[in-house]
Amino acid sequence: MTNCITKKVLLSNIGIPSKKIGSWNIMITNLIEFDPTIFDYIVSPKPDFQVKKISNLEVKKTTFLDRLKKKYINSLYKRINFWRVLREIIIKEQRCQVHVIDDFSMVKAVHYFASREGLRNKLEILFYFHGFCFNYENLIVNNVFSIDKLILLTDSSYRKMLSISKELPFEIEILNNGVKSDIFFPVNEERKKSLRKKLLLKPSSKYFLWVSQDRPKKGLKIILKAWTQLIKKNKEIYLIVIGTHHEIKGEKIIWFGRKSNRELNIFYQISDYYLFTTLWQEGFGLSLVEALKSGSKCIASNIGPISEVLDNGNLGFLVDKPHVVKSWVDSITYVLNNNCNFNKKNIDLEKIYDFNTWVKKFRRISSISPIS
Repeated sequence: MTNCITKKVLLSNIGIPSKKIGSWNIMITNLIEFDPTIFDYIVSPKPDFQVKKISNLEVKKTTFLDRLKKKYINSLYKRINFWRVLREIIIKEQRCQVHVIDDFSMVKAVHYFASREGLRNKLEILFYFHGFCFNYENLIVNNVFSIDKLILLTDSSYRKMLSISKELPFEIEILNNGVKSDIFFPVNEERKKSLRKKLLLKPSSKYFLWVSQDRPKKGLKIILKAWTQLIKKNKEIYLIVIGTHHEIKGEKIIWFGRKSNRELNIFYQISDYYLFTTLWQEGFGLSLVEALKSGSKCIASNIGPISEVLDNGNLGFLVDKPHVVKSWVDSITYVLNNNCNFNKKNIDLEKIYDFNTWVKKFRRISSISPIS
């Protein structure tokens, strides 16, 4: 063991800092803007902008030779250019803590090349998994057993992995997502009506909000079918749709196109209800938490970790059969016709899933461990 200072290196297959829509890149970009000393190096494609005190090392496009290697040898060479940059850092700095988010092939490549060149003992690999669960075969194929620490989003994700995995031979930490409470916060009725007027919306109608990319697993088609039934008996309800590439048309539907994360808070604040219609096991549901902290009442699919995120239903209404249109019709109808308590325990929405708390936990999890 040496007494060298360990340098923290983020390896990312998208440019970081990033302005792109996406949960984890938003979180990491917010982190390094808040604390530019959190990483010493970021190895990624060209970032959208620079942050002082961080060395951004750009990874160039794969060369023709590397494409041949990838094709005829194995997928390790998919990330060989990242390894080349990381190798120079290791040689220069001696010890590195390497952070990888969701990229299995990156972990596989770093472990393989570092081991082949006798440098693996100079690395500590932290892998942040932002899904809910990966199967055991993925662990083997992608050599995830080679990591030193696995960071998961929820306790339920950890329990699920324990139930299907023969072994998990590494340290595990739980790190819930965090949201900036000074951006995502509730407003009073007067302010809500004022914001609605600015958006040319009716001040006293009921507004439901749906925010996501228009991928089938996000459930937009399900809720649009449910909506055609709901408006037959509910005259003053409207559905706001944000995030799709194509305009969504329909009666009592308002499409606002695609918005950056920093433009969304006003839409959460003016909405009465937030619809989280996922049809798959999300890792956490960042938009769900943003809506929750902004005071929008959440109606969400009861899949994967969503019940845990909503405190087992104390912070939202859970739809038990989200793949069934009638379940959404019945759930929304029930919510509209009953005085449902969406915060039964009176939890402080400013403190729950707070970004500053998340930063503190991130720092603790990434505290330097001895490397033998």
